Amino acid sequence: MDAQEQRISIDQLRVGLHIRLESWMDHPFLFSSFKIRNEKQLQQLRGLGISHVLCDSSKSDLPPLPPRAADAPPSPAPPPPPPDPELEAMWEEKKRRRERLLHQREALGRCERQFASGASTVKSLLRNLFSRPHESLEQAQSLVTGMVDSMLADKDVVLHLVNAKAGDENAYYHALNVTVLALIMGKEAQLSAEDMRALGLGTLLHDIGREKIPSQILLNKAPWTRAEISFYQQHVAYGVEMARSLPGMSEASLEVIAMHHEMLDGSGYPEHRKGGQIGRLARIAGIANAFDDLCNRPNPGESMTPAEAISFMFKKEAGKYDPVLLQLFIRCMGVYPPGSVVQLSNGQIGLVVNVNPGQLLHPALLMYDPAIPKEEALWLDLRDAPELSVAKTLRPAELDGAVLAYLDPRTRVSYFSEDRLSGNRVS
Repeated sequence: MDAQEQRISIDQLRVGLHIRLESWMDHPFLFSSFKIRNEKQLQQLRGLGISHVLCDSSKSDLPPLPPRAADAPPSPAPPPPPPDPELEAMWEEKKRRRERLLHQREALGRCERQFASGASTVKSLLRNLFSRPHESLEQAQSLVTGMVDSMLADKDVVLHLVNAKAGDENAYYHALNVTVLALIMGKEAQLSAEDMRALGLGTLLHDIGREKIPSQILLNKAPWTRAEISFYQQHVAYGVEMARSLPGMSEASLEVIAMHHEMLDGSGYPEHRKGGQIGRLARIAGIANAFDDLCNRPNPGESMTPAEAISFMFKKEAGKYDPVLLQLFIRCMGVYPPGSVVQLSNGQIGLVVNVNPGQLLHPALLMYDPAIPKEEALWLDLRDAPELSVAKTLRPAELDGAVLAYLDPRTRVSYFSEDRLSGNRVS
């Protein structure tokens, strides 16, 4: 029981009290903690057959009713209430939510396995790219084709947050992250299947030139010297040179590798191209690459949350990116991208699981509720709760340890997609 809470009898309930029900399974309400809004809700609570609830006076509009005097005769048992169709519908909806939750968790598990498999493939093909070029390029093309076909098969692509590795695994996860993000953008931009495959292969191999950069530079977390920055920027030219030696690389994919660091305002590198000098596929790759770099810095403490990265790119760096494509990216990712921790207007905290296209302010969330076991945590689609809205985003460092352990926001951000999670709308 929280320090602000007191246990009160069901007879002390009144409209305006903020209460918490101790077992999520024993009531039909969406949340275990809420403010009693009206007499109808009060009657529903009294009809549940529970004797006590927890009341939070700090969130209530007024105090509970006084308890019945110890020597007062017990109130006569009220007649059983008639069936309440609204209450029965709430129980049915809660049952459906649990069933959808099961489907959602199964789909998320598949997503995580697919991502882990994809990362393993990327690691293998990048390590063997030049010792076994034909085999490795076939692996790369097969991986990209699978992702492209998956995304083109259904217009509703769902983003999921999954685990990522640190240390020397970063390059492989970064390559996969940028590829997935770029392909999601490409699908939204209605690229042809041919362009999608060129974009996918180019982004998967966009950083292969880093192989020629000394590890003491790549692993150095201190601010780089001008010489180190200049040396690092050579990875683009190295990458183009290396990719040209591979059999069957298209010019479109090579352009992605050559220009993924070029910016519309000329501030990019290595050739400081501007505007129309940068191809469309490279512009898409540049946005995906910049976003993942902001979210997954070498020093995790300097990484931005997905929401912060979106805001930073839109407000502070908008001149660097194609404005149409940047708007498209925000439409794909949402105002609150997957991985963002948010506080709702009712004070509850949730982890954004996926974006609802067309309703960017109403994502689907994994909700923190200590009354519900972590493995049965509520998934809430804000489209289904019009009375709620996101009040603010939170950094993981701001969260209580219990909330962190329950929601498990990742220290690194990665994305994968699955078309239409088991055919079910997320709730």
